Amino acid sequence: MLSGNNKVTANIDGNVIESEEHQVLLGVTIDSNLTFDKHVNDLCKKASAKFYAFARIAGYMDLTKCRMIMNAFIKSQFSYCPLIWMFHSRALNHKINTIHERF
Repeated sequence: MLSGNNKVTANIDGNVIESEEHQVLLGVTIDSNLTFDKHVNDLCKKASAKFYAFARIAGYMDLTKCRMIMNAFIKSQFSYCPLIWMFHSRALNHKINTIHERF
């Protein structure tokens, strides 16, 4: 894995490897500064989209089914590898908190 702000290329056994601004490793996006801002932004986008889709159909279900779907699809977005990306900026923390307040 090569990461950096400027383009760096490495030639290993005839294979050219170029550096990237961010990489996805085991489902976690890491950028060149070893921050997880892009990963947290993507999580917030996915959770928000799932919440709005759920809000459209929630009127047709009873409360227990709504809770089950909420825990399975929306809260699970934030439960994958939280210790890795928990050191994020204050702005991203505010974004996560506003999504959690909608639940």
